[in-house]
Amino acid sequence: GCPSAYAQIDSAVGWGTLISGGGGTPDLFHVCCTIPSNSCGVPYQPAWNNFQNTHSGNGYAGIYVMLSGAPDNCREYLQSKLVSSLSLGKTYCVRIYASLSDNSKAFISSLGLYLDNGSVSAPSQFGLAMVSPQVYDIAAPLNDTINWMKIEGSFIASGNEEYITIGNFFPDSSSGIVLIGTPSVWYSYYFIDDVSVIETSLPAFAGKDTLIHPGDSVFIGRQPEVGLDEDCVWFVDGVPIDTIAGMWVKPDNTTTYILEQTICGNVKYDTVTVSVSGVGVDEYRWGRSWVKVYPNPSDGDNISVSFPFVSIGDYQVLNVLGEVVFKGNIMNTDKIEINLGGIVKGCYFIKVQEKDRSYVGRFVKGD
Repeated sequence: GCPSAYAQIDSAVGWGTLISGGGGTPDLFHVCCTIPSNSCGVPYQPAWNNFQNTHSGNGYAGIYVMLSGAPDNCREYLQSKLVSSLSLGKTYCVRIYASLSDNSKAFISSLGLYLDNGSVSAPSQFGLAMVSPQVYDIAAPLNDTINWMKIEGSFIASGNEEYITIGNFFPDSSSGIVLIGTPSVWYSYYFIDDVSVIETSLPAFAGKDTLIHPGDSVFIGRQPEVGLDEDCVWFVDGVPIDTIAGMWVKPDNTTTYILEQTICGNVKYDTVTVSVSGVGVDEYRWGRSWVKVYPNPSDGDNISVSFPFVSIGDYQVLNVLGEVVFKGNIMNTDKIEINLGGIVKGCYFIKVQEKDRSYVGRFVKGD
């Protein structure tokens, strides 16, 4: 539903405050606010003299995290149930974006993210929840009122985590409070947007190789998703073309798209080749993109590469930037063996050249 005033976080599907008690009265801001002149619109909240665009989408939340007249007793918490419970022993990347409100008279450095089974509570409606958040950065001053600040970290799940809770879990004395000017009363209020919890070992997925006719489009990758979108960068010929989990493409000719996925520093690669042909599968199999690599991905040092018979030619192994990392000659064969012991893990191309004919393939070098 569309909010009409402050304290209406329940209007956002799946969101609220602490189900076990406390958590204050978090706010929802949305472009559909029914009384924009009040305090729930986006990007303006005239009643509070605030302005902030969304990080993405059409809305965001807001919470108080401290107040000078109520030390350790002015805490609001956002809470939502996860799509699925976390798995024991797996590592997850947790991320939110925060922005300090224009009317705040102080800022802190202790916004945190806590994941549990929903049992976290506060001793009073605006009391301090006495738990230790798994993700926080006490050293970074959260003082930007214009841009969105990323708070991100990873942790190993215990297996009972079903909820994520966002707020200040530290007493005022440990919150890194810094005043803005010389106010007689000070408080900190933050907007919150784009919350995500993603397994760090999630495989990169560029999609399946496909054949299209000229003028056709095809979808590659995963469906766009908050959090994962910014982790995924697509490359063509070493040049980044987009940052999103998945997208529609319409290449004029056969094109290989490289996906680089980085989740809390964990980098994975995948590739997909979209072949453009007006003839059919045979043209694709025996055209420019016919090189087979086995095993692929390769977790060892040796790979086997097969291709149409070459009398006299050469081969090159290139990284995603187009730099040659291996090369060699080919004579009277349709198969070669290559030792990869000298290259780091990642995505690579292999190009086989014979006079005016070339064949291109790709493979992933693992650990």
